[in-house]
Amino acid sequence: MNTYFKRTLVFIALVIVHNMIAQSTKSTLTKSQKNSLISKIQKELKTTYIDAVVADKLVSMLDEKLPSKRYKKVTDPIAFAKVLTKDLQHVSKDFHLSVRYEPKRIAQKKRMASEDMQLKMEQRMALKMAEVNYGFTDMKILTGNIGYVKLNLFADTKYAKKVATAAMNFLGNTNAMIIDLRNNRGGVPSMIQLLSSYFTDATPLLLSNFYERKTGAETQLYTLSHIDGKRKSNTPLYILTSKQTFSAAEAFAYSLKHHKKARIVGEVTKGGANRTKRINLNDSFTMSIPYIQSLHPITKSNWEGKGVQPDIKTMEKEALVQAYIAAIHKTVKRNKNRVFNKIGYDFLKENAIDNAIIVFKENTLLFPNDPNTWDSLGEAYATIQDTENALKAYEKALSLAPDSKTAKTMIKKLKSTK
Repeated sequence: MNTYFKRTLVFIALVIVHNMIAQSTKSTLTKSQKNSLISKIQKELKTTYIDAVVADKLVSMLDEKLPSKRYKKVTDPIAFAKVLTKDLQHVSKDFHLSVRYEPKRIAQKKRMASEDMQLKMEQRMALKMAEVNYGFTDMKILTGNIGYVKLNLFADTKYAKKVATAAMNFLGNTNAMIIDLRNNRGGVPSMIQLLSSYFTDATPLLLSNFYERKTGAETQLYTLSHIDGKRKSNTPLYILTSKQTFSAAEAFAYSLKHHKKARIVGEVTKGGANRTKRINLNDSFTMSIPYIQSLHPITKSNWEGKGVQPDIKTMEKEALVQAYIAAIHKTVKRNKNRVFNKIGYDFLKENAIDNAIIVFKENTLLFPNDPNTWDSLGEAYATIQDTENALKAYEKALSLAPDSKTAKTMIKKLKSTK
């Protein structure tokens, strides 16, 4: 079984059983148990954590915190795990680093030691992923021939390759692409590799270098020389991000951004760059620990603790419309006012009024002497009963087209409601 996929399966399983775990019977932690737990955490940090300097700081922090009143008074195991996680992340700025109280999960994993049990678990999780189409939750071709994919998970290509290939081929003839990762919390490298290959040339491109501190092992991730379908290496690509975009989703965005294959639109991402594994500290507690460092071949760095920085910084809710506008500017050369007008009305039909207003306002800036652009903006404002701005827009339309019956009618109607 693919190692990365195993970790993804375990993660999904954790989400599924989280509520049951939270309700499990808890014991009270003794001083001796806390000492033993922290000692094991420190051992893993010293030998495994990707940054030796930070590991030493974390070990010293735990030595200082252990005799404190704060640590002494917390005897609930779930609460103690949360305290440890908060302190570890505060010092390291590493959101992959965490401690959890998971006796049921640990017991379940021990029962699943056989290959047969692991295969059954893998099959169950694969079915769960199939139910959400392996993360590909929405695909469409937008007005202006702009492709759009909403991807909420980087699933293993062992299972998701056909779906990913179908998505890329469906959008293969679009003039630009938007990949929406605003709700994507990560996944596995194989999907990063596959999707990146559609936006690069056939010659394999180095996406990332990986270094494991404990073993000294060095590995690399390249794009694929062969894909099923059409490459879009010269197609403008826009990747949408939010504060929740994390891990593998960040890797995809960061790598293509710095290879100048994509523009990032939205918010600074969460900031988890290094590969992580979950280990059992004892029969009750687990630890999620980053153990392999990711380094981009161009920046010689990564986004750990900093997040991926957008090229077009905007609020999460406006990321799509801003990327869409940028894509139209990049690809449409004629009748741009008509295209923007159609896009604005598409948003109106979807009741995405704020997006419609942004598009119509862009159109008035580009074509200030076109009465139709102002008429459309007025209609959008009138839809949300913003009488003041609707009147301004319609009056501008009327000044440019004095015979406009629509503008006259709407001005009269709006003034009667004031």
